[in-house]
Amino acid sequence: MTEIATLLDRLEKEHEIRICYACESGSRAWGFASPDSDYDIRFLFVRPASSYLAIDKGLESLDLPMEGELDAGGWDLRKSVKLLSTSNGALLEWLHSPVVYREDEDFLARWREAAREWFAPAAAYAHYRGLATGMIRSKLIEENVRAKDYLYALRSSLAARWIAAGKGIPPVAFAELVPMAPAEVQAVIPELLEWKSRTVEGEKMPRHVVLDAFFQDFLTEQVELPRKVVEPETVNRFFRAEIPVANPILRATDFTLERIRRRDLLLLDSVAGSHAYGTAIEGSDEDRRGIFIAPASFLLGLETIQMVSDERSDEVYYEVGRLLELLLKNNPNALDLLAMPEDCLRYRHPVMDLLKPEIFLSKLCAKTFGEYSMGQIRKARGLNKKIVNPQPEQRLAMLDFCHVPEGQGSVPVLDWLTARGIDPKDCGLTAVQHASGMYGIYRGSSEYRGLVSPRDPDTLIFSSVPKEAAPLAWMHYNQDAFRAHCKAHREYWEWVANRNEERYSNNVSHGRGYDSKNLMHTHRLLDMAAEIAAGNGLLVRRPNREELLRIRAGDFTYEDLVSRAEEKLAAVEEAFLHGDLPDAPDPDQVNELLLRIRASFG
Repeated sequence: MTEIATLLDRLEKEHEIRICYACESGSRAWGFASPDSDYDIRFLFVRPASSYLAIDKGLESLDLPMEGELDAGGWDLRKSVKLLSTSNGALLEWLHSPVVYREDEDFLARWREAAREWFAPAAAYAHYRGLATGMIRSKLIEENVRAKDYLYALRSSLAARWIAAGKGIPPVAFAELVPMAPAEVQAVIPELLEWKSRTVEGEKMPRHVVLDAFFQDFLTEQVELPRKVVEPETVNRFFRAEIPVANPILRATDFTLERIRRRDLLLLDSVAGSHAYGTAIEGSDEDRRGIFIAPASFLLGLETIQMVSDERSDEVYYEVGRLLELLLKNNPNALDLLAMPEDCLRYRHPVMDLLKPEIFLSKLCAKTFGEYSMGQIRKARGLNKKIVNPQPEQRLAMLDFCHVPEGQGSVPVLDWLTARGIDPKDCGLTAVQHASGMYGIYRGSSEYRGLVSPRDPDTLIFSSVPKEAAPLAWMHYNQDAFRAHCKAHREYWEWVANRNEERYSNNVSHGRGYDSKNLMHTHRLLDMAAEIAAGNGLLVRRPNREELLRIRAGDFTYEDLVSRAEEKLAAVEEAFLHGDLPDAPDPDQVNELLLRIRASFG
């Protein structure tokens, strides 16, 4: 997902476009990807408004070369609207893909609605029938065929039947189309999907009588469907409404930390965290928190912005609308920003005087502060799992989880082959039906492909083996254990790369087996909640600094701190239950505040 997001961001900058929608197309979206399937990324983009007023048509499509496993391509707004008006099958599938990489929700809602209103059954049926016919007559004619080709033909023919049955736009997911097939075809589909899921794209299988008979019947079907033509002016109006406002002042990508700290957008800039709470020690990081306002010219567009932050969230600034949403929920981090100590303020706009803590404090604090405090307890124990279970620098290979049964035990497959002087590359591998995780190892043919895919060392590769061939040995692959190892290895080294070394060293030094800073925050949150319930307001700077620093230093046992926290939580809940605070902030009052703030900025 990170690679795909990076690719889309780069394309926007290189071609001066905005990608309104990006999705997966093909087998991954349909639900029957192979181990070596590529990512077929398809997107719709919009050019600057001025380019649609030029004499030449400009960039209508982007067809990009493969980048690793990423196969990306997209269509411009003008081309896409034309195709939408003719119920282009590929575009309809993109718009309804279950795998979405980037989405402007308003854009997608409008286009899906237009797709339904303009849907032309005859054109869409012809699209899928043409795909199925081409596949059947060009790919499914040899003695051995690819499971991929069977599935592609099957999906297209079932989509055509869906349209012929008057069901409208066919679903993208293959599983939703399966009921359109006869019972005998449905019965063989699981076997077909299982074959494709464990073999590479080029692997072939014997022809299937049931499927071949179904396709022959499909080719003889005669279907008459209504034709539909969308009025040109309707299409033109839709297209004109989608052209972006010329020369927008700001885009979502323009809201960087540097930009929102300029005084025309900035409402609050402060030092947060331990410096605000009064628990900072030598070496403590300086976290920054703040509030900014998006200008009216931006808010009138389709894009939204909720917050701006750095990669590690050490610096986080909320758009004022998002902040008020959080304040309505009594989010503790949002409430902190209303009562930051004077010595932590770097900038405070006068409009912040409107956001008084008493407007927002309510009985919801019992829940939000309580949940946050208990969450810190869970985090405290979670860190210990990584401290006491370090992972090796080099991740184990897939074949380290493959074993050959021998005697009453088993032997690693590589050791077993080495002991017999056999090169793994000279072997062939097949799956054992009805025995998940079991495979047969064969030797004796130059056509055998080895054990591991050359494209992906984490994937087994299978060979075509004669029916009379006897396996050299059986192999068991513990895929669940391999996946668990990969996950643990990745998470551990990501944690090592991103951990706060000062905090880590502190936790190792006190040897309590928990993250003491998390438990310090547990008690800080509960103390603040008790003060709110007692009517003492919001006190960010903590009066019990020494006690909190003792917790951070590991002076108490985990069990003692948890027990004390549970007692505090019970007392807090009781105090809020009988307190005078409102059940929740008044949303109408908060909405009026937001309107006043936005109005003051034009």
